[in-house]
Amino acid sequence: MNIARLVLDNIEKFGAYTSTYFEDESFTNVALYERACRMASALTGRGIGRGDRVVVMMLNSPDVMIAFLAVWKLGAVIIPITPMWNAREVRYVIEDSGARNLITSPELAARLKEAVEGISDFKHLLVMGETAVAGATNIIPEIDKATPLDTLIDCSEDDLAMLLYTSGTTGNPKGVMLSHDNLMFVADSVYENQKSLGQYRTMLVLPLSHIYGVLVMNAGYRVGTVSRILRFFDPTRTLETIQDFRVQRLAVVPTMLTYLINHPEREKYDTSSLELVGSGASPLSEAVRQEFQRLFDCRLLQGYGLSETSGALTGYLPDEEYRTGSVGRALTGIEVCIMDFDNRLMPPREAGEICTRGRHVMKGYLNKEEATREAIIDGWLHTGDIGYMDEDGYVYITDRKKDLIIKGGENISPREIEEGIYTHPSVAEAAVFGVMDELFGEQVCAAIVIKPGHRLTEEEIKQHISRYVTKFKVPSRIAFLENLPKNASGKILKRTLREQFASSKDA
Repeated sequence: MNIARLVLDNIEKFGAYTSTYFEDESFTNVALYERACRMASALTGRGIGRGDRVVVMMLNSPDVMIAFLAVWKLGAVIIPITPMWNAREVRYVIEDSGARNLITSPELAARLKEAVEGISDFKHLLVMGETAVAGATNIIPEIDKATPLDTLIDCSEDDLAMLLYTSGTTGNPKGVMLSHDNLMFVADSVYENQKSLGQYRTMLVLPLSHIYGVLVMNAGYRVGTVSRILRFFDPTRTLETIQDFRVQRLAVVPTMLTYLINHPEREKYDTSSLELVGSGASPLSEAVRQEFQRLFDCRLLQGYGLSETSGALTGYLPDEEYRTGSVGRALTGIEVCIMDFDNRLMPPREAGEICTRGRHVMKGYLNKEEATREAIIDGWLHTGDIGYMDEDGYVYITDRKKDLIIKGGENISPREIEEGIYTHPSVAEAAVFGVMDELFGEQVCAAIVIKPGHRLTEEEIKQHISRYVTKFKVPSRIAFLENLPKNASGKILKRTLREQFASSKDA
C-alpha cells in the first residue's frame, strides 16, 4: 500500500488528460506524476528514503502536489506546515518531529533558514524555484536532470504517511500521526459520496498545509477532477476563477463564504456554473448558508471532519436533502456515536460528545502518549465536539467541549447565540465566548464584524439576540472589530478573543 498509488489509479482509470491549471500553465495528470518521479529520484540522491520525515512549507501550487507524491513514493513522511507560521513555530515542529529535511519556495526560505539555525544534525533545506537562496539548495536543476524513479515503495497499512500539526489554539500544536491506510480509506469514503457526479471542474483554494486541503487533493484523484489552483484564498480571484474557469464544485471554509457574500463587486461576476459547494473545518451558520445559496443560486452543504479523523467523518450525498443544522451522516465505513462524559452511549437527540471509530482514526499524537490515551478510549476517538444524532443518524454539532460557557452553573452554547447574531442583516462575522467573572464564574461575550456600509450599536444587537435566547444568555459585553483573529485554515481563534477581553475591560 502507498497513498501515492492514487495518481497511478487516476491515470489508469481516466487516461492522460489536462487535470491541473495554475496561473498561466496547465499540466496533465501524467506530466505531474512524471515530475514527481523525477523529484523522488532527486530526493533519493540526497539520502532521503523510507521513514524519513520531510517538512514541506509552501503556498499552494503544483509543486506542492509534486512534493507530496515524491515524498510518499519513497515511503517517507510528509509534514505540511502553513506558510503563515513564524520561525519559532516551525522550529518546534522540526524538533518535535525529528525532521531533518525541508522543502520550500524562495520567498519562504529565509524563515526556514532561521528556524533550523543551530540544529546540529539538520541535513537539507531544498528550494523549489529558479531564484537562488543563500544557505539553501535549489533542487529544480536536480529534478530536471534526474531519471524518473518509477518504483513505488510498498508500505504497510500502519506506516506513517503524514504528520499534521494542529493549529495550536491551546499551547504547542500536537502532531497528528496519519497512516497510508488512514489517507487511502478516507479518500475512498469521500469518493463513494461523490462518484455520482462524475468528473467535474473545481478550484483549490484550501491550503495544502491543512487536512481539508489534502483530503480535497486526494479525493480529486479518485474523482478525476479538473482543477485550477490558487496560491491562497482571495475573494476577487475566487470569483474571477468561478466565472472564467466555469467552476462547478467548490470546497471552502465558512469564513470564505462570508467574504464572497460581502464582496462589493460580487454581482458583476457570472457564477452561474456553480452547482454545489461543500463547507467544512468549522461551524457554518444557517443564516450564512441560506444567504449564500440565495445569492449564488447553488446548493451549499456542510460536512464534518478533523485532523484526527484524516479530514472526514460525516457528509451528504450530492442530491441528498439537507437537514437544517446537520453536518450529514457518517461516511461509508465510519462509525459515529454520542457519549456522555462517563463514556456511556446517548439515545437519539440527547446531547453529548461526538465519538467515532474506524480506519479513518489517527494512530495517535506524536510523542504525547497521555494525550493519545485521553483522546482514544476503547477504540473510540473522542472529538471534543458536543452534539447529538437524530433517529436517522444525522449528526448535529452544538459546540466544542472546551468552548462551552458555564455561567452561574448553567451550560451555555456559544453556537446557539451565534446563530441568533448571524440572522441580523448587518452582521458579517461573529464569535461568542466566555470570560472569567467573579460573580458568575464566566460571563458571555461577543465579538462582531459589521458588514461594509452598515451601522449597528451594542443595544441594537443585544435586543436582536434577546429574540433568540433568554436574557441570561445575552452577551454582557460586545465589541465591534474590523476583523476576527483566525488561524491559517480560517477558524476563528476564540482563545485569542478571550485573552483580549480578559486583558482589556473595553476589549
